[in-house]
Amino acid sequence: MGSDISEVVIVGELPSLPPIKTTTSSRQLQEGDEAGERKEYGADGDEECVTPTSEEHRLKPAVVCPAAPRKRRPAKRRLGPPPKGFDAVPCDLASIFLALPPKKRVCVV
Repeated sequence: MGSDISEVVIVGELPSLPPIKTTTSSRQLQEGDEAGERKEYGADGDEECVTPTSEEHRLKPAVVCPAAPRKRRPAKRRLGPPPKGFDAVPCDLASIFLALPPKKRVCVV
């Protein structure tokens, strides 16, 4: 790819292209279908832009309407008890916690 560019620079010529075929610049009018309509053709001989109206280009009607979206369930406000039940609290629960020494106590003003 890089060698192609360098060859063009060295040679200084572009490759020859085939000639472009053109039509006359006057507008042509031709008769249309059996309805008697006339179609205008532009300078290049193509038809002007028209929206396709044939049966194959039309949208088909929906057979069944989709169901309405459902509301989300509201979030639970609180959790229920654990499945195995609550743990029993021992009577001497206060003995588990250690008392702080007097130096570490919080000052209450």
